[in-house]
Amino acid sequence: MDVPKKIRDSSAIASWSGFIYQGKVALYHCIHLLNNESYRPCNLKVESLDDFVIYSQEDKALSLHQVKARVDSKRSAYNSAVQQAAEIAAYGIDKNTKRWFHVARELDDFSPFNPTNTTQNKVEFYRYNDGNQYLQLDQVNAKLEKVTSDYLAKAKLNSSPLLIQYKLALLYTLLDTKVISAHSKIHNEGEIKFNAANKTPILFTEIEECLKSEVLDDTDERMVLNRFKRNLLERTDLLIESNETSSQISLIDILACRNAIAHMDLSKLKRLYYAKKPNIASVTVEGFSHDSVENYMDIIALIRKLVVASDLPHYHQQIFGTYLPTAIQLKKINEKLSLSEIQNNVEALRENSIIQDILYEYNNLIVEMKHPPFPLSEASKITGKFIDVSEDDEDKNRLTKIHNVRFISTEDAQGELND
Repeated sequence: MDVPKKIRDSSAIASWSGFIYQGKVALYHCIHLLNNESYRPCNLKVESLDDFVIYSQEDKALSLHQVKARVDSKRSAYNSAVQQAAEIAAYGIDKNTKRWFHVARELDDFSPFNPTNTTQNKVEFYRYNDGNQYLQLDQVNAKLEKVTSDYLAKAKLNSSPLLIQYKLALLYTLLDTKVISAHSKIHNEGEIKFNAANKTPILFTEIEECLKSEVLDDTDERMVLNRFKRNLLERTDLLIESNETSSQISLIDILACRNAIAHMDLSKLKRLYYAKKPNIASVTVEGFSHDSVENYMDIIALIRKLVVASDLPHYHQQIFGTYLPTAIQLKKINEKLSLSEIQNNVEALRENSIIQDILYEYNNLIVEMKHPPFPLSEASKITGKFIDVSEDDEDKNRLTKIHNVRFISTEDAQGELND
């Protein structure tokens, strides 16, 4: 595609909150099209020619969308951005391509921008289904819920608050897997911004698949794991947004972890769910919390060089082997009480077929604690017999591996991995 250099170089994330808002506005527009338009769009591309673009089956740009989540209420504050939207020209754009401008505040003037020369095109401020031409940041979720409810009614599908949240979570994840993948190419592989975005379209068939997906109730394992994923991604968004300018944490590793989680299928999500805090009895909504998610993400933020190429996100060091981040907390001042908590988690690992191999595959479990690093074999001497089952285990190598698993604090792991 022949794209001007100005467009190729301008496709960057301005701020994380703006990026999240932009994605939700894009999803809103896509569902709105499915509800109201007679023609069938083919795909959505985010951060390509404009903040997002809707394409036809013939690769024609049906509409260009500029999204600004600013606090300015003066139309003049947006003039340069509106003019840029009016001047975008590339393959696939023609006189029938609509140009929309989205804002998060009510402006003093919403009149369309009319071209003053042949290099410009008309730009209009987007109008939402309530008649407003702006959408506040704190209202975007409600707007998405409403348009999703409208789709379900039109398609004669089951609808409930639970189902709507489930379907929206699927849509957010779909957006993550495509857009964050593109930004990963930019940050980690040096891909040109426009090219990375242009190679990761979101198909309208994929959007409809999310909207038509069904669950039973809040005990449905798919539902819980999907909510678990959203909890992780949303808390990660807040972490990134509040530390965008900080040099104290590793944004690259946080984004890499976020991307890996967004791509996880249900089986890997289930392993992560239990590995984060092994003594959870089953997959339930009550089995995870903001605190445990933040404990897990704090490790990712502070320790660099995360490995996400296979299975669970982890670290590796030549001398001490692999390190698995967890949300286990050993805050007790009394050492025996802390070790009792470890015993509960280790027994849960052994008894859970989904993650019992963690004790064999990973050399170190990173936990929140004040104690110096220690192997499981040392803990067993203090608390009594730790691993009864291993006496009948024919594989003595696996048995030894269990005893050698180390528990290590974030600070000590950081020191070892950064050496």
